[in-house]
Amino acid sequence: MKKYAVDYQLQVPMGQVKLTGGRLQRAFQNNISFLKGFDLDRILYWFRVHAGRPAPGVPYAAGTGHFENNLHGQTAGEFLMGAGTTLLWQEDETLRSMVQALVKELEAYPEEDGFLLPIDRETFKTKEYPNYTRAWLTFGLLDAGYAGEEAGFRLARGMGDSFNQSEVLPYVKDMNLGFQGILANTRLYDAPVGVQKDVDVAIRHYQEDWWLDQVIAKDHRAIYAHPGNHPHSTLLTTLEGYCDLYRATGNEKYLLAVKTALSMYEDKWQHVGGGINMCEGDIYYPGCNWLDPKHHYNELCSTNFWVLLNQRMHRLEPDNAHYVDEMENSIYNMLLAAQVGDQGYHYLNFLQRTKDWRYLDRATCCASLGTRLAGLLPQFLFAYTDDTVYCDIYAASEAYLPNGVSLKVETNLPDDGHVKITVLKAEKPFTLKLRIPRWAVTDGQSSYYEIHENVAAGAVFEKDFPFSFKVTRYTGGEEIKTHERYAVEYGPLLYAVMGAPNPLTISFDPQRPGEWLTPLPGEKRCLALKGDQSHFYMAYLDIHDEPFDVYPAVEKP
Repeated sequence: MKKYAVDYQLQVPMGQVKLTGGRLQRAFQNNISFLKGFDLDRILYWFRVHAGRPAPGVPYAAGTGHFENNLHGQTAGEFLMGAGTTLLWQEDETLRSMVQALVKELEAYPEEDGFLLPIDRETFKTKEYPNYTRAWLTFGLLDAGYAGEEAGFRLARGMGDSFNQSEVLPYVKDMNLGFQGILANTRLYDAPVGVQKDVDVAIRHYQEDWWLDQVIAKDHRAIYAHPGNHPHSTLLTTLEGYCDLYRATGNEKYLLAVKTALSMYEDKWQHVGGGINMCEGDIYYPGCNWLDPKHHYNELCSTNFWVLLNQRMHRLEPDNAHYVDEMENSIYNMLLAAQVGDQGYHYLNFLQRTKDWRYLDRATCCASLGTRLAGLLPQFLFAYTDDTVYCDIYAASEAYLPNGVSLKVETNLPDDGHVKITVLKAEKPFTLKLRIPRWAVTDGQSSYYEIHENVAAGAVFEKDFPFSFKVTRYTGGEEIKTHERYAVEYGPLLYAVMGAPNPLTISFDPQRPGEWLTPLPGEKRCLALKGDQSHFYMAYLDIHDEPFDVYPAVEKP
């Protein structure tokens, strides 16, 4: 029987949480509509071609067509990731039938040893097939399995067995972004069909002790100068894998590396709003904080890795609310900001001029992980033990948790700070822990919970979290000699000045933002700027295709 050396202290729900209103519900429903827009013929194109079957339609592609044309099969993983996680919380006949049809046809394609990707074995030794494409398809099949389609687990297990004896193992981590493949193994181990060899292969063929030592020494070259492989924030997904290995083995070195890396990212590699200022194909250094869209940063994949890594750490250290603060910040200001209705997801969340056009390409790595993160939104709201419930992120919702507690949350966050929590059912008295967000306290250092003990059914708790302004002065590679640049947050949301040209120049006193900025009524969150009829602030998550500047140049009056 599979065992863990270290168990999670917190469990997270795998169903029975329903979003009932607000921005998170809207994002969740938009994601469902986006997923229903996929064409199964196009997803299955390369599988059919490889099998010698008729293949109507064309593979998904935009721009150079990199993702599906150069990484055959990745879009199947994308769709199954988003649809599988969604079906945990909300049954949808169309989405269910699409998942079933896709998985059923995929069952016809594995080779004798379980190899499933629609390419020949020699091609598998190239590009990002063993790591990226295998990982995406593994994730999607596992998510389909968790949603009730058991064939997804079987296909993922077969593909894992094939990989665990593959010829590429001796050099797999040295391939293009090879380090990201570790998570395919650790997530498979974590599934009901996981086996010890998944962990053994991850340690033997992916683990880089020298890199772990470099991280523990707080050497930032570990983040921006990984040798033998071009640097990328994909290293965050490697940390997810090491966190999993810590649980599997109990080796404290893994945990120390993960916690050290998290602090390093927050110190030098995280933008205001939670985005990660590290991508690929660019020049980076600690604290560069690029803003101009000619640079690559704030990739949505990074947000996915960041949220899920912090969720792991929250489950290991339940009473350190900092991890949930990080999750909330990135969900509001990166994930929701990347989603363009039901059309798609911005690839890069630029902080100046305009956002990335690639929401028009539905088959990218960022669209893939955007669909999965949006499908998991209900899971981030609550965590629990046998006798305790954590209200982590407040959203209008109802939850029926396995420990016998049912809750109803009424709130309009992130647009309004009022929260009402009603205990609908409790099979026995329990402890309720309510997160006090760091944006709601004056020192920004909140890492504690308001605790209520011996809570019973019928109990009602109401909180009013105050919205205040936070102003952050820009430092980095695009400072302006004549002006300082400032970003504005109000409550949990990041804001941006609307208008052109960029960079913008406005006038206000950053030491007293409340005297200069006035919230305006309306569905979209906006702030009027005193004495300025040409500019106003809009919540970053509401902006998509018009000019803006998160860090305008400020003339102090």
